Amino acid sequence: MKQLIAKLNVSDGFGNKKVLKVFTNKEEGTVGYSLVGLNSGISFAISNMQCGWRGPNLPDNTYEYETNKVLLDAVVEAVMGGVYKVSSRKLFIE
Repeated sequence: MKQLIAKLNVSDGFGNKKVLKVFTNKEEGTVGYSLVGLNSGISFAISNMQCGWRGPNLPDNTYEYETNKVLLDAVVEAVMGGVYKVSSRKLFIE
């Protein structure tokens, strides 16, 4: 079952603010993402974040991470390696 585990408030170099939602499915071991505009609610492609450009790619499975906090730390590191910066983060499920 897909569960929302965290939300990150991110912004690009122009100050455009978006929310990155992180979902996991523990039965399948997958990680999913949703990127929406903070004020508009418009969905954006995850590829717009350009993760993996200067740093690691976004995690795509849960098996490599002991806890959701460790997974979230890896997500933040990947986001910071792209063109977005993380302004705040909230972990819902430890």
